[in-house]
Amino acid sequence: MAVLLLIGWWVGKVYVKGMTDFLLAGRRLGIVLCAATLAATHFGGGAVMGGGEYGFRYGLSGAWYGVSCGIGLILLGLVTARKFRDLAFYTVPDYLEKRYGGKTIRALGSLLSIVALIGILAAQVLSARGALGILGITGNTGAILATLVFIMYTTAGGMWAVTLTDLIQMLLGAIGVIVAAFIVLGHTGGFGGLESLLQAKAVGPEYLSIWGMGTASIMWLLVPTVMYTLIGQDFYQRLFSAKNGTTAKGAALVGGIVLVIVSFFPAIMGMGANALADLEDPSMAVPWILKNMMGPLLGGVILAALLAAIMSTADSLLSAATSHIVKDFWIEIFHASETDQEKELLKISRISTFVIGILALVIALMVPGIIDALIYSYTMYTAGVFVPVIGGFLWKGATKAGALASLVVGSIVALWGIVGGVSLFGAPVEIFAALISLVVFVVVSLITNK
Repeated sequence: MAVLLLIGWWVGKVYVKGMTDFLLAGRRLGIVLCAATLAATHFGGGAVMGGGEYGFRYGLSGAWYGVSCGIGLILLGLVTARKFRDLAFYTVPDYLEKRYGGKTIRALGSLLSIVALIGILAAQVLSARGALGILGITGNTGAILATLVFIMYTTAGGMWAVTLTDLIQMLLGAIGVIVAAFIVLGHTGGFGGLESLLQAKAVGPEYLSIWGMGTASIMWLLVPTVMYTLIGQDFYQRLFSAKNGTTAKGAALVGGIVLVIVSFFPAIMGMGANALADLEDPSMAVPWILKNMMGPLLGGVILAALLAAIMSTADSLLSAATSHIVKDFWIEIFHASETDQEKELLKISRISTFVIGILALVIALMVPGIIDALIYSYTMYTAGVFVPVIGGFLWKGATKAGALASLVVGSIVALWGIVGGVSLFGAPVEIFAALISLVVFVVVSLITNK
């Protein structure tokens, strides 16, 4: 944590001179830094703790959450990364306004995105509390400590600090889960021993299959994850920070491949916990391994890796939310910056970053019950914005009226599905809401196309 703070301070002093440096690292990221920060954005507490839990429950197919994230980045690289970077935007709503015209679609897209980002950020705060709880730091002390660290280095150094710390955190996180998985296999006698121990617990053959979770479950995990990755501001902000379109495309492909590979190791940890322990709560798989199979030194390294994964996602969410506040609302919608220079906008960016971080901390600790409600915006954003972004990219005939109608209808159907518990054929709500959004998009565009 001390190193992260030092990096934030140093980067802020040396590299950050204006808003573009703060929000997009001066658009100077090479393929290594860009790939690392893209991968680290997905590789958070959910990928490690959740991957371990899924591994405990479903076996090798528990890796599919992380694999889905990697596939999303690979598709991002193949579909939109180069083109969007060449257009030199700051945010996804930048694209929506340029493609369709008008501020309404920018405002709606930005609002849904920023509320969701704050909700997911608050959830990362609670993940940090859980991780530090392994050390015996009970209550909110751990959450406050970890959160203040990533708020401070992000506020000081912006995207430059986020990128450099993400590289360290991704390396630490990846090495940590790989080492932990091999230690688990050492205790079980390798894969053969692991298989024997699991068979003694009467698990079926599907537990050791990558498809064990079932095709339907895998698809319902894969499709929404890929959809969000193709439109999420936290990913596009990194693409916009690349030095050119070719770098952006290559970074997305490399980051995706790294994620696909690394995602199997938390699942192996979960499988090992199932084989070696009698846990009633699958979510305790990774903490159990840390407490019972690691010495103090190695356990500390693995715990630091877990914290690194959580903080690398949290700082990405924080910087993405800031870009909405500054670029979409402050500059474009309220026109508050017509006389502002880059240094003035830098000050506004830093204030926004600090306020959003503290807001997420307060929500997590004071009113954690509303985190789920805030994260509903993630589903609404995906259902409403996916079709206008990807449809507008692929189809020249799409119109402003079609995009607006699609965004509004998709978001409302998603909200209805969440609140009413509505489901079609077991599909996640964002999938069937996006399908309805697509129909509205095409029909209204055809009617209004001149």
